Amino acid sequence: MWVLALWAALIAASDLAVRRVPNLALALVLAPALTALALTGDGLLGVGWRASLLGMALALALTLPGYALGKLGAGDCKFAAVLGLLLGVQATAVFLLAAALALSVMAALTWIVRRDLKLRIPTAPALALVFGASLAGFLPTL
Repeated sequence: MWVLALWAALIAASDLAVRRVPNLALALVLAPALTALALTGDGLLGVGWRASLLGMALALALTLPGYALGKLGAGDCKFAAVLGLLLGVQATAVFLLAAALALSVMAALTWIVRRDLKLRIPTAPALALVFGASLAGFLPTL
């Protein structure tokens, strides 16, 4: 589990440093996660295949409108989708709500410091932080 937390932290660091979520970094977890689902019926975190795929679909359904509006990058949507695959649908619902709250706090703090409403805030750090909290058991599932 700590490997997944480290992986998410590295993606967050990339987003902070160069404002990109590398596709290769996503594939490093997506490929084994899908392989585990295909071979065992359970994902890397022990979530069943149906809940995993629904978690991925939910994450895409809720982040793609943000991409269409230019508020999220494609990498953010893909990162959320992979996290949804890992967490499963119930945990993904709570995860996305908590991530939205974390992003809201980040936006408020950025506005307080910079007074710039047009400043773009990287999303991957909030997703990674909340994913880590979920792995640590700080977030309930539905």
